[in-house]
This record gives sequence, structure tokens and C-alpha cells, in this order.
Amino acid sequence: MKKQTTILLSALVLTGFYSPIIQTTNTQAAIVRDVNDMVPSGKVLHFGEKFELSDLKEEACIPIKAYAETGQYLETGYVKLNQRNIWDLKAGKEIGVGAPSIYTKSNWGGHLEYEALNVNLRMTYDNNTKTFTLFDNGKPITTITCEVNEGSARIHYVLKDTNEEIYTHEQEQVLQYKDFPSEETFMVEPLRKIYDAPEPVGYFDAYDMDFEALANWNPFESEDDEDDVDFDSPIIKKYNRKEIDKDHGTEFTVYLEKAKPYTINFKVYLDNKPYFSKKVTGELHGTIPLQDEPKMPDSKVATLNKNKTAMSTINEYVPQLGTSIQTGSVLHSKIFNQNFGKIGAASTVDGQPNFLNTGIYAISGESLEDGQVFVNDDNAGRTTTLELYYESNQADETPDTSVIADVTIDSNLGKQVVKDVTGKIGEDIKVTVPQKDGYVADKTTVIAHVNPDGKITTEEKVTYTKKNTSEEKPGNNNQNNNNQTDNPNGNNTDSNLPSHYNGLVGTMKKPVDLYDFNNGQMTKNKQRQLADHTDWKVDQIITLKGIKYYRVATNEWVKDSDIYRYVAQKGIVNTKDVEVTYLADVEDKLINNRGLAANTAWKYDRIAYLGTNETKYYRVATNEFVKASDVINN
Repeated sequence: MKKQTTILLSALVLTGFYSPIIQTTNTQAAIVRDVNDMVPSGKVLHFGEKFELSDLKEEACIPIKAYAETGQYLETGYVKLNQRNIWDLKAGKEIGVGAPSIYTKSNWGGHLEYEALNVNLRMTYDNNTKTFTLFDNGKPITTITCEVNEGSARIHYVLKDTNEEIYTHEQEQVLQYKDFPSEETFMVEPLRKIYDAPEPVGYFDAYDMDFEALANWNPFESEDDEDDVDFDSPIIKKYNRKEIDKDHGTEFTVYLEKAKPYTINFKVYLDNKPYFSKKVTGELHGTIPLQDEPKMPDSKVATLNKNKTAMSTINEYVPQLGTSIQTGSVLHSKIFNQNFGKIGAASTVDGQPNFLNTGIYAISGESLEDGQVFVNDDNAGRTTTLELYYESNQADETPDTSVIADVTIDSNLGKQVVKDVTGKIGEDIKVTVPQKDGYVADKTTVIAHVNPDGKITTEEKVTYTKKNTSEEKPGNNNQNNNNQTDNPNGNNTDSNLPSHYNGLVGTMKKPVDLYDFNNGQMTKNKQRQLADHTDWKVDQIITLKGIKYYRVATNEWVKDSDIYRYVAQKGIVNTKDVEVTYLADVEDKLINNRGLAANTAWKYDRIAYLGTNETKYYRVATNEFVKASDVINN
């Protein structure tokens, strides 16, 4: 609340005569502070109305209209006079007046409290004219102008993708007075904190979702040691109290982002062959109900290998974390042994553990409520694959029916021979299609049959097509446009003159120095650098003293050792049948705490050439690259 100030008027001496002396007093008329006091009490008088003050035998009030700074009429307040005020006015004294607070409703019914901007109010009674006069800094006034001191806001919660409004809420005491205009903000309440508000199933709550920041978050570079990603930054709404009145500035809309679901892949293998699989999904703020348990391999003929229990996780919103993989009997015990019995009657099926429901319950990390697993923010966009491996109980004397043979595959480039393929007689097996330099095959594997005579044959054919030339590694210097006149023998010597070069380069983990090229020499630019992890188009190349430089702007060059070259191309690569395909960062350093699972497909958005040997990689995340030789390009 603003402090009231009182100005004391001294006697005014004019040339030639004395004006009447008005005595002053700090006694103030009553200030309206409660909405119940915004009604007249006692005798109702008016500014400018003639009234014999000596006839006033009771308390009185004088109405005064209040307006918002926008010019809109708000309500009528009352300046209330008690007996002390009346005595002072009768004695010819000027009294200080506290401007009334104004309580009103917005057009939608929200609470608004205003306070007058007129803080230096004085009132007099003229015995000659028999009238009251109200002054603001010496100027007579009959109305007051007010600004919002406190109020409520209406929040509309709308689904961003469908524009459907799912809830409306009056958020109280948000338009509060602040000392600085820049602080005229408030935090929107998320739905989960509002009693009786609906859960936005399938959507993030009312939070400020910065997906770009999530996709670039690095737990190893954060100031604290928290590994959790922030999904609940508050939504901040700004307002301008000077523009608020009954009809304006008190309604706000927030848009709820659609969330990608939580996906669980449950896979069972028998002798390394698929036996059962199921995909289960759950919407954010929704639930995953108990599932029908599949019939597992009979324990009489097959044994569960707990050491091979495997779990891998991919996070859609934080792809930079890659795929986290866990295996082993300790993992199996953590997921299953510690959780049997916690999901009620569904703990066992025909006397065998309920692996499906227990697995969903355990890897979600959530409590079970009414036979359902709740999907929280951390699980949004997450895909978890849980794998169990059974092995047949075969006697040692079981004959080995495996054979090793070459497989011939027909193709448009002639017969392709795959050497030393292993398989068991009577089985169908997958055979990897040979890769041909400069070509892309229409399939990565073919199905072959192991015949009783020991031969392995396939009836499938493969078609090879030439690769898009844009996938080829860009030349490190443009041979067609190089300055051959300065270097007639074609040797790699300094020319001191730039050559044309069209390509793309990227910076790495630290800012990159720029160089100016003048008089055949490079000089470091001390004012400018290229930011880390940024991409640049280059149009010229030059070699000076054995060092290559690329031009990224007019007379701005970078060393080849400070950048890496790449081709902007999108596609899909598949990992091979190995337990983990490891990744590298942009500096060609191994990332040894995560990798890609076997036989999985990954999107890439560029082909990069990393390290001093410019090894070919595919970029599958912001700072994660997979070596071309470790994957199969589709």
C-alpha cells in the first residue's frame, strides 16, 4: 500500500493586503479499507454542494468517482468524515484526506482492488460558499484516478495441438503491486496444484517446456550434480497494470504441449530366437493397466538365463544421452526378485512368476495404484526394452547339426558369395548382404535355408543402386579449381592464393579462433571467434606453411584442426548383431558409458569426417557419432 503524505499550507502574504489564514491539521478523514465500507454512512454530502456545516450533527460521507488509468469508470468510493474532521473543518482548518481503495469485479467476475494515485489530498470547507473542496497538490478535483494494487487473473488452459480449452481457473492475488514495472509478472499454477482440476492426460502440465534446452542438456557440464532433466519450469505471465480495468488485462491463456508416450517393449527369446514380444504404451499422466501374461517357455524343457537379462532405454526428449544398456543377474534380481508379490494376484501365472507385469512395474520406477502404473513426466518420450533369454535343457550327447558353407546370392551385379556361413540343418537363417563400394543394396539381409546335404541356399535376389554422390566424402581441396599455374607439378605446396571450395564445417567443444588473411599471412583476430557446436558454410581454402585454412566469412578463416568437415545428408543406419555399438563425440573420442543396441535402426542427419584421419561417421544425436564401419547404411 502506498504511504499517504500531507502538505501543510502556510499563510499566504500578498502585496498590499493579507489573505484569510487557513489553519492546517494532520487529522485525516477516514480511509475506506474494506469492501463493506464502500457504502454511504451518515449524511451524504457532495463536493460543490452548498451545505451549512454548523447544521451537521452526525458523521458524513462524500462520494467520489474512481477511474482506472485507462479512463474506464470503476466504482464510487466514499470519503468519510467523523466528528473530529467536522470540528476541524468548522474551525477553518484544512484536513488531510486518505483516498479510498476501490474494490470491484472484472467483466468475468474476478476480484480487482485499486488504490488512488492521488496521494496528497487535502479538503477544506469554505464558510462563504458553504461548500467542500478537495485538492490534489493544490488543484481542485472531483474524481480520482486509480491503479491496480491487487487482483486475480483468469487462466485458460488450452491443448496446443487441438486448441481445446480443458479448464478455466481463477488464480487469486497475482496482480499484486510491485516496486518495479519489470516485476509485473506472476507464475501460472500448474493443473496438478489446483484442487478438482483435471489431469491433462497425454500432455505436459502448465510448464514452460524448452525442448531445445532439453535436447542440449549435458549432466556433466551442469553446475550441480543432479542428473534429472527439468520438466517443470514455471510459466511466467507479464502484465501492465496501467492497461488493466474491468474489461482488459486480467485473462491469460496457457498452451499445454502434447507429450510423446512412454513405450515398453517386452521380448522373450528361446535359444536366442524370438519367442514372444509385446509393445505396451502409456500416455503422460495416464496409466498402464495390468497386462495379460503370456505363456512363458516351460521350465521343464527350458531354463531362464538370468545373467542375460537385458534392459535398454532411449529418451526421445534427451537424445544426447543415447541408449543406456544394463545386463546381468543383478539387474534381473533388481527388476524381478525384489518386486514379486507387489502387484497382487497378478504376481504369478500357473505357478510361474509374472514377468510381464512385474517388469513393467519395476522398470517404470512408479508405485502401483489400483492395479495400474502411473506415467510421470520423467517417463514421457521414453522407450525401454526388456529382454529375457531362455535356453533349452539339451543333453550333452545331443548331436551337433551345424554346418558351415558359402552362400551365393544372385544380384544385378552378378553372383555375390558370402563365405563361411554357419547354420543348423533344417533351419532358416539370416545372411548379411555383401556391401559394394559406391552402391546401396535394396536389403541388408536375405533368408537362406540350411539343407540336409550341408548346402545353404537362398532364393532371394538383391538389387544394387549407385549411391547418391552427395554422400561421398568432400574433397579436402578442389582439384578442378586449384591454382595449377602456381603449382604446375600438382604437388601439395603452399600457393599463398586461395582456391574455390564449397563445403560445410562444424566447430567442436570450444570457441574457434578466426584469422585475417593479409599480405600472404594469417593473423589471429582478437575480437571475434566462432561459437562452439555451430555450423558454417565455407567457400575458399588455402594452405600456408602446411596448414589448411577455410574461409567462413569475408576475410575470416579457420584452421582445419579447429573444425571438422561434413556433408548435410539424412538417412538411416542399422547397427550390426553385436551387443553394443559404441559412439564417439565430435572430437573422435570414445563415449564409453553408453552405446547403441544390437540390430536397431537410427536416423542420422549428417556424414562427418572426424579426427586427424578424417574417419567417416554418421551423426545420430547432437554430439554423438557412430563410425560408418560399425553400421549398415540403408
